[in-house]
Amino acid sequence: MSRMKIPFPTISILFTVSVQLLAGAVALTKPPDSFDLTQAVLVMTEKTSTHIKAIELLQQEIFKRTAIELALSENLPPTTVPAIIIGTVSTIELPDSIPVPEKAESYRIWLDSSTRKSPSVCLVGRDPRGMLFAAGRLLRLLSMRTGRLSLMQDVQITESPQYPHRCHELGYRALSNTYDAWDINQYEQYIRDLIVFGTNGFQLIPSLDPDRIDKPHMRSSIWDMTIKLAEIINDFGLDVWLYLPLLEDISQAEIAAETLSKRKALFENCPSIRAIFVPGGDPGNTPPDLLLPWLEKLGHTLRDSHPDAELWLSNEDFKSEWNTVLFEYLQQQQPEWLSGIIYGTWTRLTLQEQRSRIPQKYPIIQYADITHCIECQYPVADWDPAFAFTLGREPINPRPRAMAHIHNLQAPLTIGFTVYSDGVNDDVNKIIWSALAWNPESDIRTILREYGRYFIGEDFADDFCEALLALEENWEGPLLENESVETTLKHWQTLENHSSKTALKNWRFQIGLFRACYDAYIRRRLIRETDLEQRALNELKNASRAGVAPAIEAARCILAESDKHVIAQELRERILELGDALFQSIGMQMSVKKHGAMNWERGAVLDFLDQPLNNRHWLEAQFESILSEVDDKSIRLKHLDAILNWAHPGNGGFYDDLGNSQKQPHLIRQKSWADDPGYVESPQSEFIEIEGRTTWRRSWVTQGQTLYGTPLKMRYSALDPQGKYRLKVVYTGRFKPKVKLMANAIHQIHGPLPQPHQPQCLEFSIPDAATKTGSLELEWQLLEGRGIQVAEVWLIQDRNF
Repeated sequence: MSRMKIPFPTISILFTVSVQLLAGAVALTKPPDSFDLTQAVLVMTEKTSTHIKAIELLQQEIFKRTAIELALSENLPPTTVPAIIIGTVSTIELPDSIPVPEKAESYRIWLDSSTRKSPSVCLVGRDPRGMLFAAGRLLRLLSMRTGRLSLMQDVQITESPQYPHRCHELGYRALSNTYDAWDINQYEQYIRDLIVFGTNGFQLIPSLDPDRIDKPHMRSSIWDMTIKLAEIINDFGLDVWLYLPLLEDISQAEIAAETLSKRKALFENCPSIRAIFVPGGDPGNTPPDLLLPWLEKLGHTLRDSHPDAELWLSNEDFKSEWNTVLFEYLQQQQPEWLSGIIYGTWTRLTLQEQRSRIPQKYPIIQYADITHCIECQYPVADWDPAFAFTLGREPINPRPRAMAHIHNLQAPLTIGFTVYSDGVNDDVNKIIWSALAWNPESDIRTILREYGRYFIGEDFADDFCEALLALEENWEGPLLENESVETTLKHWQTLENHSSKTALKNWRFQIGLFRACYDAYIRRRLIRETDLEQRALNELKNASRAGVAPAIEAARCILAESDKHVIAQELRERILELGDALFQSIGMQMSVKKHGAMNWERGAVLDFLDQPLNNRHWLEAQFESILSEVDDKSIRLKHLDAILNWAHPGNGGFYDDLGNSQKQPHLIRQKSWADDPGYVESPQSEFIEIEGRTTWRRSWVTQGQTLYGTPLKMRYSALDPQGKYRLKVVYTGRFKPKVKLMANAIHQIHGPLPQPHQPQCLEFSIPDAATKTGSLELEWQLLEGRGIQVAEVWLIQDRNF
């Protein structure tokens, strides 16, 4: 559509008078605290697709919240009728005294209450996107109730985005915990929601097969949905990114040619492409000497149908030597076909080092994983194992403070972000990243208040903000000691009791209430099951007097109490109800069996609601082993003693459960979480999936972990210089690395050692020379694999053998 210039000078006069008032002119009457816009008219100043989308955004989102349908006009209404005027600097003439910043996507919003009898709200963008984001900002400012629409007085906002790239991934694929269940209307609504908080791009995950449908939830092929989404995003005037990993073996010429042909068909059918992102790994495993020439051809293929499109590459999972090849190529060749580099998950160096090794002509975008809690780029710091065992990798995870810190720490070396996401479990995190990319100094509470007001309702600003912050606090520190979990539940239940039926059906309300209930249920179970295990162990202590078999039977009966008497049954039922409600309201899949989740780690938290939080299964397996042994009381008692004293290394000894932040006193943390939230240069607590490992000790399912060659270190002091020491170690973890262990950087404790297939206690002698000063430093060094993983470590004085 062609642009339309406003023909009447009244607009210019209106703006001039407004500026005079802002400069200090005295109004004849004191304005009210807010201005009624119930009868306002939306004034269109042009008819581009983005302008139409901005008008629709305002009109339709206001109607949903107020039942008020604002009239549209190409002319100013009578002076007694409020007006909302929206356009760009190319259609609205502004005096020099109130400029809109020159930066792309900038806008200015102000309310004039002096020139006309009724107020006028003015939204002027530097460009069409600036106009669109001004409309979104106004929606966050408006007070909206059924039948009422108003705006506070003295609104004067001028904004420019700090970072130009603010992109969210919305993959219509099998791995999603939500998106695959959506139709095109749900997608467009979510795109609108993110635009309101400043998002300017969306990354799609297409299929090269036009007929591919991956899951029963899908209502169309991935190809068709990708095309439809690209059309919608383009109509808003925003960026369409395509995530296109290379999975084929391009060492064969015929296959390499076919890969380009398939991608060419996709490009030609896609109505808009701003850029494509090819990850170097995860997935993909093509060495750079093959990958880079192929990417150059791909760039030419892309620009045949989209001349201005960009091509970006990540070096995720590149080996050290592959990174060297890439960086030398960029320094020496500086190819024009490459637009920039993506810093993604599993990149084997820090963002700072990556920036230093790449020519400045290539900007960096961070591909940030905000959707996962374990086995990921930014795991929850020192997460209680009870949560890791149940909520797992992809739960509902509002982490506003953590996300704000991570964004503001990493963003200065980038031009912005694309966030990895597989559903709405990370919805709050998306909003935080978008808002902070506009203004890194934004107050987190202000963002969350606007989130609550806009998405839940006018009366929810403060209470919903605090409720979301409380969910993040639920995950801080040892769960047994975190009494605020119950306070958080009461807060959410109070909100529930005072909410309308509309709010209760709102999926954003439901996900918060679900988490509050789930957290409290897990804590109550943890308290009880911790007590049951301790009582069972106390029964085992009586084995020498009461007999081994009777003691074991008594312990079994105690452990089984959790089956007979389900704790917090009403809370458990409410969790199940909310899980079903979320499947109905937004397509969230919290169970493999009930909702069709892809697998355990893709948000299926209901399937682990009753996962044992103690060592019950391991204990019962040990009981079977003891009772099947030869009927020798001394042997059986020795076995029981090993169980009872598992974490007790004896006099002069030390024990660390390296996967549990509360039980790793000798672990050396090279950097704090604040300095290294991705744990690229420091250790973290990691968790391996429970599924298939139900008879493992809980301490085997967790590990101390370092990544990409960063050594894992422990330090002991106050040792007996004359003592003799031995080391016991349990190696577990999904990386299955090969490592070697050194003492004091001199003494080799063991050479190259692959991780055993099953957990077992391995024992090694410590040379006397290593402890003669009364201290000892252990260092695990990575030889093969993604990272080092160690579950348990005992340093034992030989006198205790």
